Amino acid sequence: MNNIEVDMEPAKMAEEALTPYIPRPENRGPLKDMAQEIIAASARLEGRIAPQTAEVLGDKLRLINSYYSNLIEGHKTTIPAIESALHNTFDRDPEKKYAQELCAAHVQVEKQFMQVALSLPITNVCEPQFLRDLHADFYARLPPEHLFTHTGAGFTQVPVSPGQLRDVDVSVDGQSRHGPRSRDLLGLLATFAQVYAPSHFHGDERLIAMAASHHRLTWLHPFRDGNGRVTRLFSGLYLAVSGINRDNLWSLSRGLSRRKKQYMFELWATDAPDEKGVNYFNEELLVDFCEFFFKICLDQISFMESLLRLDQIEARIDWYVESRARQPQAPIHAQSARLLRAVFMRGAVARGQAAEILNMSARSARRTVSALLDQGLLQSTSHRAPLIIGLPLAVLPYYFPDLYDPSVIGEEYL
Repeated sequence: MNNIEVDMEPAKMAEEALTPYIPRPENRGPLKDMAQEIIAASARLEGRIAPQTAEVLGDKLRLINSYYSNLIEGHKTTIPAIESALHNTFDRDPEKKYAQELCAAHVQVEKQFMQVALSLPITNVCEPQFLRDLHADFYARLPPEHLFTHTGAGFTQVPVSPGQLRDVDVSVDGQSRHGPRSRDLLGLLATFAQVYAPSHFHGDERLIAMAASHHRLTWLHPFRDGNGRVTRLFSGLYLAVSGINRDNLWSLSRGLSRRKKQYMFELWATDAPDEKGVNYFNEELLVDFCEFFFKICLDQISFMESLLRLDQIEARIDWYVESRARQPQAPIHAQSARLLRAVFMRGAVARGQAAEILNMSARSARRTVSALLDQGLLQSTSHRAPLIIGLPLAVLPYYFPDLYDPSVIGEEYL
């Protein structure tokens, strides 16, 4: 995105340029059906996995959200590289390191703000200050030399100004202005917070407002840089405060990335000004975008539903243990699969039950549990606390082969 200095008289009042906010009731029928399907499908997905396991898996899937959201912006890395960055280990190549830093910051911010958003009954994630804090926290996790706007040619000399609204107009093509004038942002964001507040909507209509707000926040383009990432983070948080995908078991960013060309078209082409500079965004286009957005949600829920079929998960755990049991270095006991399956399915298993599940003596069971803990296949907060599942990188291609494609996870982990 290029910063440009322009002084064009708007063809419409700023408030009118933000409309329509959501489709009128008579045009919401198909969208309400799709929204209800999303609510039911997402709840069904969350209901198929134990809460403790869902929490562990959801945290791991934040790496997927980060990977795909940054891939949309042209920054590609791998899941192992993101995990390394979270442990402060970076590639020597500057561009690869930058991608790692972006992705690690995304993971950390998403987790932190999810906790913040869910700490109150219905947080208004549309509030300007909330959006500014989200933007500021993201860039606070990057080194000072990276706090400048970034284009395909690299960093510019223009500061990002974390958490500050842009003070210049912006352009997609470098010539015509995109979105509102910078001087109108403050008022428009106040309107945005009021009209899209989650508490103003209920049930399926809240999801319609969420989809519409994604489009309109992108058009507002409130910051000098990082708007796409912030908007996708925002939408994930809006879903969560609406009671959808709180465990992060499916990835909106993955779906949008896989349909990137259409996503970009739906976002930008529908707001492109005509030859007179008039914004022609209308209700029909908003309905089209919401339908596209909901199709992405349903596709990703369906993908994860097929991926998390519990009978397949058990078979995949067996597959991993069988492969590890044959390795000459650091093999794990073949009976370990019994305990790993039980922990995954139940969510938590008391340590005292391990021997019975493993069909071993207490002493052998303790050694087996210790080995699984050392390798991250199990987790526990203390030596007396229950055992919960662990998901180190090495198991992901086995447990979730379709999600962790070699081009993402890194072929060295296959």
